[in-house]
Amino acid sequence: MKKRRDFIQLSAGLLGLPLVTFPGLASSVGLTGSSGPMIKQPGDCDTILVRENTPITFHLSKMTDGVTSISLLSEELIPGGAIPEHKHLYEDEYFFFVSGIGRVMIDDKEFPFQPGTTAFIPRNTWHAIKNTGSGKAFFSFGYSPAGFEEFFRQIGTPRGQEFRQKPKTEFDEIARKFGMVFR
Repeated sequence: MKKRRDFIQLSAGLLGLPLVTFPGLASSVGLTGSSGPMIKQPGDCDTILVRENTPITFHLSKMTDGVTSISLLSEELIPGGAIPEHKHLYEDEYFFFVSGIGRVMIDDKEFPFQPGTTAFIPRNTWHAIKNTGSGKAFFSFGYSPAGFEEFFRQIGTPRGQEFRQKPKTEFDEIARKFGMVFR
């Protein structure tokens, strides 16, 4: 009986028909876009150095958590630190600034950020971030759909190891693979 119900619901979903789901059934056939509810404590999260003194922590990711609809990360940016101008071809990106001050550049316009500022960057939109303050800037960010966060794993060094920057040719190849374009 369960197999027949799964088949009917999966078929209806693929045809775009509304479906009534039973608790737990949608995730068991892969319709929810995630592995289900979860709670992660700080010690459960991976941290990668993407530049010297620039850690990124993975709070929700497609690879480690099975969440496909969004990812959630956090980053510390040292005073004067910057994320170079770029765009993502396949994902929207969002930011929530927790501490610090700086500037967000979106399509050649600059906007200040301070604690509590939120930014949404649709795919194919040029953007950059600069910490203009005297202290670290700390922010949460992520992608929709999830997946781009794996770029950081491939270019970075796990926290606790000596930072090793990828050669430019290798970095550029990884960026192309993930649909990241620099100006």
